[in-house]
Amino acid sequence: MSSKKALTSGPFFVPLSVDGTRFGAVQFLLIGFKNIASHTSTVRLTVYNCRDTVLYPATPPEEEIYCKKVTIPAGDCAVIRLDAGPDTFGGNNMLRVAIKGDTDKDAEAIVIALSGNTADGRQALSMVFKHEEFIELNED
Repeated sequence: MSSKKALTSGPFFVPLSVDGTRFGAVQFLLIGFKNIASHTSTVRLTVYNCRDTVLYPATPPEEEIYCKKVTIPAGDCAVIRLDAGPDTFGGNNMLRVAIKGDTDKDAEAIVIALSGNTADGRQALSMVFKHEEFIELNED
């Protein structure tokens, strides 16, 4: 059984458009989970947004926009869809996704993947993260 770990994506930008048109706006973030353990596993998913992308030395706050406990039976998968909007995220926001619980970089329990998509299903390449691209956090 894996130990409780915390992982985070690096910060990533939501593009204003994937193709330069208003139809290319990112409409939702898909967060996929797969439990590869032989037991039921649970993680806490948190999505953060830094809405103001002003240049340093300004330091706008990162705010929590979504938090959910996710429990997945052994061998099963789940997908969470977080829609873009005024209370979540929009183009030119900087997001970060963190998970804590039954997961780790060695993928002994729940593994995760992210994808930002347009209404017609096109992916924003800057918003695609595989499990191995997540960073392990030091928990104090």
